[in-house]
Amino acid sequence: MTKAARAASVTIYDETKPQIRTGKEQTWLTRGANFVIAFSRVEKGAALERENNADEYMVIIPPGGPKATITAGKETIEAGPDSLTIVPPGPSRIVANGKGMIARIISKLATDLMDKAVNRKAYADGAPECAPLANWPDPVGGFKLRHYPLAKYAKPDGERIQPRLFRSTNMMVNLFVYYKTRRDTKALSPHWHEDFEQASLCFAGNWIHHLRWPWTADLAEWKPDNHDTLTTPSVIIIPANVVHTSRDAGRGQSSLYDIFCPPRADFSAKPGFVLNEKEYPLPAEMQKDTVTKGTLLSWQKSA
Repeated sequence: MTKAARAASVTIYDETKPQIRTGKEQTWLTRGANFVIAFSRVEKGAALERENNADEYMVIIPPGGPKATITAGKETIEAGPDSLTIVPPGPSRIVANGKGMIARIISKLATDLMDKAVNRKAYADGAPECAPLANWPDPVGGFKLRHYPLAKYAKPDGERIQPRLFRSTNMMVNLFVYYKTRRDTKALSPHWHEDFEQASLCFAGNWIHHLRWPWTADLAEWKPDNHDTLTTPSVIIIPANVVHTSRDAGRGQSSLYDIFCPPRADFSAKPGFVLNEKEYPLPAEMQKDTVTKGTLLSWQKSA
């Protein structure tokens, strides 16, 4: 008998208690099968530290966020708002130079954070439906701080949907350019991923993540469709095999950042699609067939 898809995990940060609180930091932890999202509200001088992280992790500072000094080993960079930084394994420190939001995406090897996640009990079974965490080849030039100001990858008068994909050895993020108009409800893209989760991290706007769970033979396992409107900042972990599509609601700008761990092979196989692909080699043997099915837009399809 096919096992029912797990429930989605949702955290609306300003409506729940943080898992970590210090004088200048509040951090909420929400996990998936292979990763944890550490979303922080910080004051000037707050220090987000990893004593000896086992592998690379990503740091996102959204538009309007604080400047931050990021140190890893003997390297230091100054990161500004609207940026992505990939931090190498080992000790690292992020010091906020102002007030605002910072998000870190860290793999499941950070067991100290995974064990504190608000939804940790939802993954007590280890999520066997998801492909395991697996590191891809080391980056060109070795592990080091890699910083990407994101405005340079946005076209102010470009198409409404502007994906901006980056990958590391262990994860992938799609940092869509902020939306200024609402999505056409006649052009949605309900789809599902057979063996991996999608986390959608939203810093601005209101979002409706339409979700439909597949039926199994057991009626008691059936779940109703979900069309809740989520305020932001918030995150949703969309399970494998759950049909989903997202649309923004309300007025003003809205943001949607998608997270995958390990990196997606189908996106990585499209030449030029991943913006830092020259820094991160592909595995010698990689399954290039898409594991995403449903109604896909042109940019979502495999090469």
